[in-house]
Amino acid sequence: MQHLGRIINHDSNKLTIEFEDEINAEYLKTLARGKENLVKVKLIDNEPLSTKQNALSHALIRDIANWYVDDPGHVETMLKYEYEYTEDEPFSHAVASMNEGNIWITKLIQFVIREGVQLNQRYSYLLEHDSFFYYCCKYRKCAVSGRPGAQIHHVTAVGNRHRNNVDHRLFPFVALDWKTHNIAHQLGQEEFLKRYQIKPVYLDKEALIEIGIMSNAQIMRFDEKYETEELFKKAIEEG
Repeated sequence: MQHLGRIINHDSNKLTIEFEDEINAEYLKTLARGKENLVKVKLIDNEPLSTKQNALSHALIRDIANWYVDDPGHVETMLKYEYEYTEDEPFSHAVASMNEGNIWITKLIQFVIREGVQLNQRYSYLLEHDSFFYYCCKYRKCAVSGRPGAQIHHVTAVGNRHRNNVDHRLFPFVALDWKTHNIAHQLGQEEFLKRYQIKPVYLDKEALIEIGIMSNAQIMRFDEKYETEELFKKAIEEG
């Protein structure tokens, strides 16, 4: 059972919530079963799904349907089943919030790149999503042409250091096929990023291991050097 409420006070990791309906004390006791009462809280985004989000969502669904020679309505239903399975709640364009729209679109982007779906065009709003460039790297698909087997391009040069001695989490990447990679070097970094609307991304541990740039042992070795999260953030800033 879900209860709707409003936050009336916030102090660090503490929230005071006033619910619309009274919460029965005996019901709480029953749920606790002799232990602490726990709650699952969903913070609600008051901003609804934007026009751009809605347009991109339907464009991606249409492209997926065309790629599989299927009906867009059927494809949308299947994708919504997957969303509900992972997010534990249904998705609806009609009532979704902006935050829910971002989660939905991120899943669509991952599906498109992972499955190699050919898009009708390189949608401008798609390029505003970091997740597009992240999944291009993770699945080695060129962020410009969409071709598979892309090279992982360091946007910031690592210098003369041996790559095994570099914490690659500190450097931004973009996935490019060999032809586009050469164009990047010919144009220069700044002009290339601007011309092709590239947003370089930092890769997490999972992605770096999956695409073979770092091993878990390497990452653990670097983690031992970062005594606190503040030192890790400082390392990112210093590159």
